[in-house]
Amino acid sequence: MKNILSLCLLVTLAFSLPRLVFAQPKEEVQKYGREGMEATKSKNWPKAIAAFKRVAELQPTSQNHENLGLAYMGAGNLGEALKSFGAAIAADAENVSAYQNRASVFYKQKRYDEAIADCTEVLNRKADNWNAKRLRAAAELGKSDWKAAFDDYSAILNANHNDAEALEGRAYALMQTKDYDKAIADYSDVIRLKPKNAHGYMKRRYLYELKGDLDRKSTR
Repeated sequence: MKNILSLCLLVTLAFSLPRLVFAQPKEEVQKYGREGMEATKSKNWPKAIAAFKRVAELQPTSQNHENLGLAYMGAGNLGEALKSFGAAIAADAENVSAYQNRASVFYKQKRYDEAIADCTEVLNRKADNWNAKRLRAAAELGKSDWKAAFDDYSAILNANHNDAEALEGRAYALMQTKDYDKAIADYSDVIRLKPKNAHGYMKRRYLYELKGDLDRKSTR
C-alpha cells in the first residue's frame, strides 16, 4: 500500500511556479514578487518565503497567499502552508488550486478526510480535474475506503484506459476486497504499459499465490 500511495502522490503533487498578482503602482509588491519567483526557481525557500510573505502583507489577495503557501510547501513547513492556503480560500472561495494545494498538505499529514473534502470542492467546480480525482482516490486508499477509491480510479480509467497509475491504484483496491481476478487483470495491464514495473510483477505473483495458482506464480 505504501508504494501505491507514494506513486499516487508523486503524480498528484507536481509543484508549479506561483503566479503574481500586482496592483499598480505597487512597486514594492513587484520587487518582492520577482524576488520570490527567482527564489522559487532556485528552490531557495527561506528567501521565497520572506519575499512572498511581504507581498501577501502588502497585497493580501488569494493568489498571493497561495504563492506563500507554495513556498512553505517547498520548504516542508506544512503547518504554515495550511494557514496560507486557508487564507487564500478565505479571500476567494472559488480559488480551485488553493483547495487542491491544501488537499495535498492534508494528504501528506495523513488527514485523509480533510484531503477528500478539499478534492471534492475542486471536483464540484471542475469535474474533469483528474489530478484532484487522483489525489482523492489516493486519500481514499489511505483511509481504506476501497469502494470509493475503486470508483474514482475507474472514472479516471474511463477517460484514459491506459493510465498505469490509476490501474495500479484500482488493482490495489480490488486486492483489498479480494476480487483477485480483476486485480490481476489490472496489474497485467500495468505490466503491459510498463514492462519494467517490478512492483506490478510482485503484486501479480502475490495474487496468484493467494489464488493457489502456483504455475502462474512462478512466471514474471
